[in-house]
Amino acid sequence: MNAMTNNVGRGKSIRTRVGNICLCSALVLLFNNIGYGAEPQSKPVEIKITSKKSILHMGSVDSTSLTEDGIKAAKLVLDFLNTKNVESAKTAHQIYDKIIPRENFGGDYTALQWLIEALMAPQGEKSKYLSDKYHKSFYEFFTDNDNAQLKEYLKRKYKLENIQDADPAAGLNRRAFLEDFILFNNPRRPAWEKTADLIKSLNIKPGMKIADVGSGPGFFSLQFAELVGDKGRIYAIDTVKEHLDYVGNFAKKHAINNVELIQTTDHTIGMGGKEPVDMAFMCSLYHIVYVTFKEQAKDEFIESIHKSLKKGGTLYIVDNGIVPEGVLPYHAPYINKDLIIGQLQYYGFQLVRQYQFIPQRFILEFKKI
Repeated sequence: MNAMTNNVGRGKSIRTRVGNICLCSALVLLFNNIGYGAEPQSKPVEIKITSKKSILHMGSVDSTSLTEDGIKAAKLVLDFLNTKNVESAKTAHQIYDKIIPRENFGGDYTALQWLIEALMAPQGEKSKYLSDKYHKSFYEFFTDNDNAQLKEYLKRKYKLENIQDADPAAGLNRRAFLEDFILFNNPRRPAWEKTADLIKSLNIKPGMKIADVGSGPGFFSLQFAELVGDKGRIYAIDTVKEHLDYVGNFAKKHAINNVELIQTTDHTIGMGGKEPVDMAFMCSLYHIVYVTFKEQAKDEFIESIHKSLKKGGTLYIVDNGIVPEGVLPYHAPYINKDLIIGQLQYYGFQLVRQYQFIPQRFILEFKKI
């Protein structure tokens, strides 16, 4: 679930609204990217169709569809923040209990529910929510200055107030930044994502150099930094300055000295001139590259990842997959993993293994060849 942006001459985040993709455009993209009419692949990839679901879905890139109950709960949370009405908070919490299992896997509801609990916790119990440094930082980000950023998030995301931005594009980017932040650094993300298992599977060793491509507000970058130690190096790569500012401030506050920030402004990952890394990591981003990047931009982007890796280095792609019937899908876009596997062969990456810890999210491990 990392945030990476695509400027494409407009300075806008990929994670501003892409909108729905028409069927004919999706088919053109599919045929272009799996080699329709091109030379046969050395290792043909079968596109497995396991349900009636589309094999690629974008919709709204990272914004959960607004529902009646979700809006109602958001209004109650905002009322609690403005009036300190505890009953509003309790009712919102109850609504989230009902709607999380049916409409919002991996979305913002669990984060909002956590914030309600932390805000309402008696002083003696607050430490339960704030003992983890990452959780405490998340809490402070949204609740400082009388919950200013949490109020803004609710107003922008759930359209509870018409905020008049001098620059509409800047307003969209601000909303996207707040959405990314609450989704990526959600204190309850490890529970639904099984983050500990995911990170363990990456086999990170002390001294490794890792490029976190689309780092967002550092959910993985900062955890990787602890694992590689003082002799290792983490490159937190993003195009959103606010995300990198947060990572940098957190690292400084907690004396984390092995994280380097890279803000990219083109279609590369900005690693030119750096020593090759052992591993590149990309979470919940490749579907955006697949669909929204023009061919030249896509070539530059993926080739820059390939160049950044040592010979035999590893690329991990974590993304949202198609779930079996009856399983709640991830709240945002998804992509058939076979599309990624087939495409990356053309860029010099060989699939080593694929696995997943939850139905909604897969992990692909590639070796640079």
